[in-house]
Amino acid sequence: MSAGFSWIQKIRKFEKQMLYLIGAHSELNLSISQDIIKKFVKTLLTTYPKIDFNILLELGKDYRDKWQKEKRNVLIRSLLFHPDQHVGSIIEGILTDILHPLGDKISELRAPRHAFHWVVIHTKYPYIGIHLHRIFPAVLRLLASYNETNKIIALKCTSHIIDNASRSELQNSGHDRVLMSELSRYLNHESTAIVEQVLPCALKLLALTADPPYKSTELWRPNPYDTFLLDYLDVMALESKQERKALYVQTLERLVQRCGFGIIKHLKSIITILLDYLKFEDSAHDERTRILCIKCLKILLEHAWQRMPAHSIDLLTSAVSLANSNARNNEKLFNQCKEFVKLLKLSCNGGIDKQLEFLRTLHAQKGVQELLDYVNGKK
Repeated sequence: MSAGFSWIQKIRKFEKQMLYLIGAHSELNLSISQDIIKKFVKTLLTTYPKIDFNILLELGKDYRDKWQKEKRNVLIRSLLFHPDQHVGSIIEGILTDILHPLGDKISELRAPRHAFHWVVIHTKYPYIGIHLHRIFPAVLRLLASYNETNKIIALKCTSHIIDNASRSELQNSGHDRVLMSELSRYLNHESTAIVEQVLPCALKLLALTADPPYKSTELWRPNPYDTFLLDYLDVMALESKQERKALYVQTLERLVQRCGFGIIKHLKSIITILLDYLKFEDSAHDERTRILCIKCLKILLEHAWQRMPAHSIDLLTSAVSLANSNARNNEKLFNQCKEFVKLLKLSCNGGIDKQLEFLRTLHAQKGVQELLDYVNGKK
């Protein structure tokens, strides 16, 4: 018993160094060569000759195959006595390095940040909540770093924390408010890779910590979704890059579905932004942004159809103009326009019949005539 306990204590002295090597040698960082790992393995084997040599050889291999990487991770976990149960003792040394006064230097953060990421993503519910007070400051420190890799690692850790923590664990110490504040700062970050990580994190955090507006008995009261949407719509209105617009519209679609009827408080702003997006061609990406905008408008019709007649003229004019200019260029976009106008007619309950007849006499183009025939059920 005593010999076994002594062996465990000796092995645990190497946990921090092993995690540095494991994390830094992952797909996130290719700067640490095989020579460093082999040197570490040789030193460990010389110091403790009773260690299974085959395990150390497995640790030293450069695995490119996903299955082989998972096999190595199983060996590592067995050697580290499973981080779920011992994450507190394992992570303390790593956090000390990350939170060091000179931790902003990339040369000092390179090993700790990947070791920290490896430990966090291998820690599941309910252990992630138990050690949240240790993990959370390091995540914020990495997120505040000027280095893009640090931010991406922090956002991946944040996503994992949200997936494995409970609402009460995030709300008790105000972690949810701090996280949402930090995520909102990066909604319009210059790096698209960071924005792609931020948006899913923000949606998951809202879903975990706030009830959707449609469940509220007092819809007029402000809620976390309203606060986030105000910032989000401001970012959307100022965006000029087509690929970023498509990303924002996709996320807006999920927000509309989540808010349900509660989206009516932001209906005018959303319609204004989407109609503005529809004005710009996106031929380089096969009109992906415009197609996503039409899909989002269809979802708005589903959840806020009672208020749509007030915006019907603007929506109809934009859809018909789009169908007229893209009748031959993009069949998918043209079909989306036809379906949208038909749904708009149904939601307005005859309110745009006169406008549709006027458009038939005003436009002789084949695309507009085909759209009107489809809406009136002639095709």
